[in-house]
Amino acid sequence: MSKNRSLFSGVADRVQREERNEATTLPERSGPFSANLSGITNPRAPGQPEAVIRKTAIERHILLDPARCRPWVHHNRVYELLDEVRCADLIAGFRSVGRQQRPAIVRTLRAEARLGPDGQAHDFEIISGARRHWTVSWLQAHGETNAAGEPFLFLAVVRDDLDTLAAFELSDAENRGQQDISDYERAREYRWALDQLYAGNISRMAHAIQMDRSHLSRLLDLTEMPPDIVAAYPSILDIRVHHWRKLARFFSEAESSQAAERLLDCAHSISRSRTLGHPQVPETGAQTFEQLLSAALAKKREAPRSQVLTTIKAEATGKLALRVKRTSRGITVDLPHASGATKEEIYTALRQTVDEYFEP
Repeated sequence: MSKNRSLFSGVADRVQREERNEATTLPERSGPFSANLSGITNPRAPGQPEAVIRKTAIERHILLDPARCRPWVHHNRVYELLDEVRCADLIAGFRSVGRQQRPAIVRTLRAEARLGPDGQAHDFEIISGARRHWTVSWLQAHGETNAAGEPFLFLAVVRDDLDTLAAFELSDAENRGQQDISDYERAREYRWALDQLYAGNISRMAHAIQMDRSHLSRLLDLTEMPPDIVAAYPSILDIRVHHWRKLARFFSEAESSQAAERLLDCAHSISRSRTLGHPQVPETGAQTFEQLLSAALAKKREAPRSQVLTTIKAEATGKLALRVKRTSRGITVDLPHASGATKEEIYTALRQTVDEYFEP
């Protein structure tokens, strides 16, 4: 274990200094296999002719068909959520340079480990470099070629020496500075690592990955967000640490049980509206959070035992056009004056309200 950790000394600092657009030029390679020998150093000092030559890692670079690789099951990115927007910088960089320059890190899969959950066989698992893999796959699918006029291939370093703990720590160091990894993605990865690799010891984990303990604790708390609230967001990429920090108190305080119920009811309403394709739903994570928080605090603004289920704004003015509330007597609908909404908008909103909340 100590051997693996020694390999990572200064990895985080080195990775953060690298250009994200892959501006650094690699040495020329002759064929799909090459060895990076720059890691061999000679520590002999004058007067010490018998000192032993010490070798650091010798990296084996290979060019792979991306179809032979799959993300490591504990990779910090949700691969299915990668798209042209999240990989736009890499797509532009690959096109400009004509090849992938910064290699990904992979491990060899053998025997039954080659079969993934989908039943497909792969030869390598990606420890770090999911976006590069997605980009190469996307460029191939769109028929684009590299500087030599050939299909793009996936450049990788094979690190079969990494055990699970070493793989996690290296992956975390490689991706720590990446801003496009969401809080929720990182939180889920850290929760798994805490439970499986660090025996639940937050201080030990924080020291190992060189992260402030309080910051790590806040990230881990995010995994306690109820699934119904997670589902209310447009995407898990939109969930932020500070969202749950402000919502969690409604689930931890005994006197906040009613607020928690209002919050969950609001989350269910948002989810239903998204499923039905209603246009008047929060479009961003920030808007979703604000609506959830408003529902939790509604008791301070509404009549006793009333709860705001949903609000609809006029398209032309952005003013409140309709508010649906649940009270002790049932469902009530408020139609403010001078909202600027058309009759058609009001009719549509009322039909949606009946479809969602009326129980015959």
